[in-house]
Amino acid sequence: MFQRFREYGLWARYSDLYPHDDLVFTVGVSDYRKDWFYAQVTRKVENTYQPTIWQIVFELQNSLSKGNYTLQLALASANGAELQVRVNEPDARSPVFTTGLIGGDNAIARHGIHGLYWLFSIPIPSSHLVNGKNTIYLRQARAGSPFPGVMYDYIRLESPETQGV
Repeated sequence: MFQRFREYGLWARYSDLYPHDDLVFTVGVSDYRKDWFYAQVTRKVENTYQPTIWQIVFELQNSLSKGNYTLQLALASANGAELQVRVNEPDARSPVFTTGLIGGDNAIARHGIHGLYWLFSIPIPSSHLVNGKNTIYLRQARAGSPFPGVMYDYIRLESPETQGV
């Protein structure tokens, strides 16, 4: 179903698939082909549109590397969005990173395959991570209509040893 494009209104399916709780993707368990929605958009609740918070859950084994990890975050499209990144603290007052207001293309609304490309290299201090279970929270903070959102191309967390390889 999500291999098709140019299907106006497909973004509204997010509210059907996730009527109460947002997407949770567990690395090593979830399958991106069926467990990842094509765009992080608002959720319609009655007559309002709410921000959404997606979670990426992953395990870090053994000892943590010292220094900064890097979250490579590539967006295939953005429209009136603000993506905030938090690590292991969903209610942290300040995010580790925010895009600020970005995007003005209509690829999500028109279900295109890409719009203007965005690439962010986000430093994540190792002090934000723990041995064992970790969660990256991606909050699309803009709401008010069905149109704010981001379309992901890829997300990758690099340890200090793998950077530049």
